[in-house]
Amino acid sequence: MDISAYTAFLTVVEEMNFTRAAKRLYITQQSLSGQIKRLEEHYHVELFHRRPHLKLTLEGEAMAFYARQLLETEQAMTSRFADLTGQSAGVLHIGFSHQRSSAFFPGIWSRYHAEFGNISIRLHEKLSNQLLEDLLSGQLDMMVGVDIPSLSGLTIIPLAQEQLRCIITESFLRDYFPGQWQAMLKRFAQSGVALMELKDLPMILPSSTNRLRSPIDQLFRKNNAIPQIALETASHSLLYQLGCHGSGVAVVNPLSLYEQISLRGLPPNYCHSFLIRDLPKRTISLAYRRDMELPLFALRMIDAIVEEFDYYTKFLERFSL
Repeated sequence: MDISAYTAFLTVVEEMNFTRAAKRLYITQQSLSGQIKRLEEHYHVELFHRRPHLKLTLEGEAMAFYARQLLETEQAMTSRFADLTGQSAGVLHIGFSHQRSSAFFPGIWSRYHAEFGNISIRLHEKLSNQLLEDLLSGQLDMMVGVDIPSLSGLTIIPLAQEQLRCIITESFLRDYFPGQWQAMLKRFAQSGVALMELKDLPMILPSSTNRLRSPIDQLFRKNNAIPQIALETASHSLLYQLGCHGSGVAVVNPLSLYEQISLRGLPPNYCHSFLIRDLPKRTISLAYRRDMELPLFALRMIDAIVEEFDYYTKFLERFSL
């Protein structure tokens, strides 16, 4: 049986839709259906219930388990023999969030591609909990995510710690605290900001559907306070720009600060970024499965990711307050 049939089957399992799976594989739906039919005929089983909606049969669930093992073994063999012959080639499946892939992967790529130009990279961009499921099921070789749980089957490499920040201008603070703003700036620079100290000021916050918003709302509820929301937005760029414009206390992800300064240069000296000390830190980590023997080209990718995040950590230390 052609190994591509197992790849096609697992793609249908992931999408649970023949049309979407065919588009991902760049083949016609008729060709995809033919591959699934040949698998069913070869093993004398039915892999999917077609009605009332597409669903795996018990035999299909077993096939998914063994097909993943088969593809992992084939990939490991290809990678191992490539290492032995010095002709590394293969495919590397890496999980990233959407924002982190756009912020970090250009640098990772430039570090990696010159040495391993024959390696094809497949980026899977999802939320961390979804990436973890894909990693554990064998769909990913490695992932970069937030607060990855310490599971026995995983090797986890911490990359960076992030803490939300607020963007405040001198003129904004002076308007609300005319006799205290200079002393407050000095104190914030030394020890960070307690967001509850500024709870009655206009706030520019991530939208309620953004995962960054949850700890902010929890903090306000814990202190029986209601945020004075001037604006909420899903745009990380807009949060930063409005904060620098003096429109309110803008709460931003440090990754957004990193992106904006990389794109626009340093903010004007009247615009300040301070750590919010009463919100929790988040740990960014890389994870891969311990039972997978990673080839040399995958290990070098880990090195490139660690190096890129070392640069990010140095940036955060420089702009920690």
